[in-house]
Amino acid sequence: MPSTPYDLVQDDQDLRVPLHAEQAFFHGITFQAKFVGWEEVPRPNTRAEIVQAMRRIRYECKVQNLKKRKVTIHISVNGVRVVLKKRRRKKKNWTNDPEEIELLNHPIYRIFYVSHDSSDLKIFSYIARDASTDTFKCSVFKSHKKVRI
Repeated sequence: MPSTPYDLVQDDQDLRVPLHAEQAFFHGITFQAKFVGWEEVPRPNTRAEIVQAMRRIRYECKVQNLKKRKVTIHISVNGVRVVLKKRRRKKKNWTNDPEEIELLNHPIYRIFYVSHDSSDLKIFSYIARDASTDTFKCSVFKSHKKVRI
């Protein structure tokens, strides 16, 4: 029986193992970061406009010498929730504690775009449409390490 040559396909992208199981997204993924700031932006048309807005927010934070706030980011199928990080370190499970100060809460269908800064992979942002004013807000964060979500 002669062997048949097969057309080999580059499947390097398919070999990547996901960092989190699909089920984890239903319960939500929580990680720590620093909140750099946010700004209202016009509807972006290109990735360059998004990166420009992200870098403008970072620059204004540096110029004004603003301290980045430590936050906990919770991402789930419901959306993105950002709360100020608590000082207690014992609590590991995510709860909706009424004492937490919620900075941002955007349902997943309001998230317009998510990006990272190619010059600094610790910096990432997302743009969400505000429900009440129908404007776009770019929120910028700095992770403690290069986070893979």
